[in-house]
Amino acid sequence: MQSKLWRLAASVIVVTGLTACSSLSGMTDKVSQTWDKTWTGLTGKKQVQTQTQTQTQTAVKQAGPVSEGLKPSQESGRWQGLYSLDGETARFQECESGQIISVLPEGDSVLLEQAYLNTRSSATIAMLAEVQGRVVERAVADPVLARQGRKMLALRVERFVALSSQAACRNAKANW
Repeated sequence: MQSKLWRLAASVIVVTGLTACSSLSGMTDKVSQTWDKTWTGLTGKKQVQTQTQTQTQTAVKQAGPVSEGLKPSQESGRWQGLYSLDGETARFQECESGQIISVLPEGDSVLLEQAYLNTRSSATIAMLAEVQGRVVERAVADPVLARQGRKMLALRVERFVALSSQAACRNAKANW
């Protein structure tokens, strides 16, 4: 029992640290973009696009704008889909629509992540997860696109229900 509590406490500390790093990264992007605008204004030369900007734009294209499938909801519901973790980014591919959305690092998502890390068999496998939660709309991570009003969907996990070693949904829409 104590081992599980220590593991949970360590997970909370790691998630808090990653969240802080993410916030710091967002601030450095703003400074970089402000400098780029200033440099362009002074020299008249356009700066070369940085790797971070390219990665952010790629992530926004993958997450995409709010689509026709999933919709934001104020009410909690039961969701089943394929959960995967790529670096520090958690993704959930909902079984019915096949749509992939990010998982917010709050609520019981820490328990889902810990269960996933403890039971997966390889670094890239997706596992069938069932959670209680809701889909919310968030501004994209890129500050420039966020100011333009770009939104993306994310899953807020309110209660972790189950995790299965299956790597496919019952229907064919969501399979990694």
